[in-house]
Parts: sequence; structure tokens; C-alpha cells
Amino acid sequence: MKANLLLDFYLNYKKEFESIRSNLDVTAGYSWQSFRWQGNSLTRINSGEYNNFQAYPTSYYRNDLALVSFFGRLNYGFMDKYLLTVTVRRDGTSRFSKDHRWGTFPSVALAWRLIDENFMASLRPVLSDLKLRVGYGVTGQQDLGDDFFPYLPVYVIGNNGNLEPNTTSYPNPIPESLRGQYGSDYAFINVLKPNGYNTDIKWEETHTWNVGVDFGFLNNRINGSLDFYKRKTKDLLTFTTVPAGSNLTNALNMNIGDLENTGIEFTVSTRPIVTQDLTWSSDFNIAWNQNKITKLTAGNDPDFFIAAGEGISAGTGGTIQAHKVGHPAYSYYVYQQVYDQDGNPIEGQYVDRNGDGQITEADKYLYHSRDPKVVLTWSNSVNYKNWDFGIVLRANIGNWVYNDFEASNVSKSSTASLPLSNLMANRFIFNDLGVKGAMSDYFVRNASFLRCDNITVGYTWPSLINDALRLRLYGAVQNPFVITKYSGLDPEVFSGVDKNIYPRPITVSLGVVASF
Repeated sequence: MKANLLLDFYLNYKKEFESIRSNLDVTAGYSWQSFRWQGNSLTRINSGEYNNFQAYPTSYYRNDLALVSFFGRLNYGFMDKYLLTVTVRRDGTSRFSKDHRWGTFPSVALAWRLIDENFMASLRPVLSDLKLRVGYGVTGQQDLGDDFFPYLPVYVIGNNGNLEPNTTSYPNPIPESLRGQYGSDYAFINVLKPNGYNTDIKWEETHTWNVGVDFGFLNNRINGSLDFYKRKTKDLLTFTTVPAGSNLTNALNMNIGDLENTGIEFTVSTRPIVTQDLTWSSDFNIAWNQNKITKLTAGNDPDFFIAAGEGISAGTGGTIQAHKVGHPAYSYYVYQQVYDQDGNPIEGQYVDRNGDGQITEADKYLYHSRDPKVVLTWSNSVNYKNWDFGIVLRANIGNWVYNDFEASNVSKSSTASLPLSNLMANRFIFNDLGVKGAMSDYFVRNASFLRCDNITVGYTWPSLINDALRLRLYGAVQNPFVITKYSGLDPEVFSGVDKNIYPRPITVSLGVVASF
């Protein structure tokens, strides 16, 4: 069962000061939100005299998360040309200890409606809007998925009564008179197992500086914005491995360091055609972003890195991504593959990057990252008389993906067990790839793509049954096509590790919208 309770309370005050040509808008409030996940599980006997009887006591679980916020906002305008916005939030989360539970997140923004200045009067027939903006703000992040109390030393029961031996139970001799019931000389008793924890975990903070301009032409038939931003994220939250013996687990959530993002974003909305029968609206957005790790709290050595990202199939608990100062977050930490004259990988051959005559972990290097450098979106809407048509295209450029599925299935030993012989068609097949081979840059692929998110076509009858009914019939296709050189099933892999064995579906729908 999942439950979500929300309480929002706020007060708002507005006032016009005509004598000084000013207006004031002040808001203060309080927000409380509670999340709860709870349920139970049980095991039943599946054979013998007591078939379908409950085998062990029911296991109950419950997880709670609480968020509390105090917030305020002030908007001030002078002559409707000079605008000021100031906000502050004081947020608390139950995820962190009392020493790190609360965070304060302020922001300030200034805007100047340049178009309203007298010296812009001669341009107004063409230029319908021009506003300059500058801002600074801090935001907080505490989302750790299903890790609700990472700071608490918690014990968990071993294996829920399973009689089979494992690492969370220990053998207990059974009296001879009862051994026949168990079929063994020992019963295995559950133990209490400590989980890993981090008492120092705290809010991740992102400080953003922004400069932008809003513009409009021809009575806003063309309008848009251009923004430059710089974001510095401090105390970056990441699930990562920890040194052996330093905790009660080999990986946990922690604050690992600082990350910097620099980017430019351009948005334009246009209405190229506006007639009585035909209108065409088009919106285009392009965003460029570059990020790099600027600090790692666990070490100052220039060669120090932190393993990160989703695990891969090769080895046990292995990862293929890493954070290192001066490099993009979630860069791929791999061996450099050697190729023959035909461009095929030479099995077991990698570049000895440090020149010591042997291939070791020291020869790995950071190679590309999962995040795209450029993201584009283009949406179009066309109306002709009673017909309407819409299409949305989206592209990522510069995102790289580790093809884990291919790396797991291109050795002869693995392909022999596959049910269909063509699953690895057009792939180079290795004799025995091994863990080192699976961590080659050969499997890190350029996954840039152009995807059509949806296409919609509709027809509307505006007046039926003596103007009593408006009817629209439409058809839509979600994800109709994607253009990419990536050889996996889908190039859009947020984690950067492609374990996907199911293609993203193409969905076709028909619908009727009736308005009475």
C-alpha cells in the first residue's frame, strides 16, 4: 500500500502604491508532506501434508518519509519595468540526521522590461517584447529512492525463516528425536544483520547563476528567449562503492563532491502562417550543456576516482562509470581496445597506456560520458479548416552508452546457449571475452539519435445536432520512429548502461472527443 498526505498553507498580500508607481506581492507559507509504503509477505508450503499452509510468520514492512517546508516570496515592481523577485525556503527531510536535516535555499532575480523605455519607441512596430533577466538561486536535493534512513544503524532479519543455509543464518543442532521432521541434523536460525549507514549524509545543493533575454517580434508572432547559466552542485549525492572495511557494506549513498554545469539554452516560438483557413505554429528549443567534476571529498590525488553508476553484467558488483576531477560525471572507465587493419577488435589486446609492459587497472582511462552535449526539440502544429496535424521531434547529440547486453552475449560460450542464432547478427564474436574484455571501450557506443515522440491527425465537426455537439475524431502514434547509428534496441538510456532486452513500443491510438 502507498499513501501520500499533503498539507499546504499560505498567506498572500498584494498592494498597489500608485504614488510611487510600485506594486508589492508577498507570500508566506508552510508545507507538510508524508509518504508511506507498507505491506506484508509470507511463504507457503508447496508440497506434502501441509501443502498451501503458511510456512513462517508473516513478514511486515513499513517505510515512512516526511518533508516539511517553510517558504516565502516577495515580488516588487517599479513602473512595471523594473522587477525584483526574492524567495527563501527552509526545507527539512526525515532522510537525514538531526544535524543535517534542514537546508536553507534562497534566490533573487532582477528583470528590466527594456521594451517599455522611451528610447525603444521607434522599434516597437517590429520589436514587441524585450526583457533582460539576471538571477541567482540555491536548490536542494534529498531524493535517494527507496533509501529512507541512510543515517541510521539498522539491523535486518537474515533470510525470513528459510531452512537452507546462507550467509545470514547459522546451523543449530536438532535433537535426534526431531531430525526426521527436518531431514537434516541441523536447522538454520536467522541472524540479525547490520546494514551500512552514513551519519554524515546531507542535502545536495545546487547554486545557479543565470543571465537571459526574452524577445518578441511582429506582435509576438515570433517570440523566444536566450539563457546562459552556470550551476555548481555541492555535496553531490551518489550511490557508490566504499573502501573495504570502512563500513558494513560495499556501497551506499553518500555526498561525494562538487559538480559544475555550464550551458546555453535557446527557445523560439513562431506562427509562420496565419490565415483564415490555415495556421502553422512551430516551437524549437536547443540546449547545450557541459559538466565536469570539480571536487571529490574522499581524496586530493589527481588520479583518484570514485566508481559510479549502474552495475554491469561482467564480474561481480562491477561498474563501468566513474567520477574524476576535471572530467564529466559518469564517464566510462575502460580499457582502450586495439583493432586490426579491418577495424575489428583484437581479442585480449589493449593499449598499454602507462607503458609499464603489462595491462592492469592502471591502463584504464575515462572515455566519453552518458550525458548528451546538445538536446533539441521541435514541435509543429498545423490547422487547415477542420483538420489538425501535430508532430514532435526530439534529438540528443553526444550521449554515449555502454552496450551491456552485447558485451554479455558476444562470446562463443554465451551465443551457443541463445535460443535464436540471429540475436548477435552483424556483431563481432569473441572466443572468450572475459571481464577485462567486457570493460573495453569497444562496447561504449555513440548513441546520438533523432526520435519522433508522437504524430497526431484529427478532424473536428464544430457544430452537430443544431450546435448541441462538437465532435473531434483523431488518431495518434507514439514513438513511430527513431534515427540512430546505435546498434542496441534503444539509444535513449538514462543510466548509460544498456541492459535492455525489450524494444520501446510503438503505440497507435484512435479517439473521439465529444463536447456537449
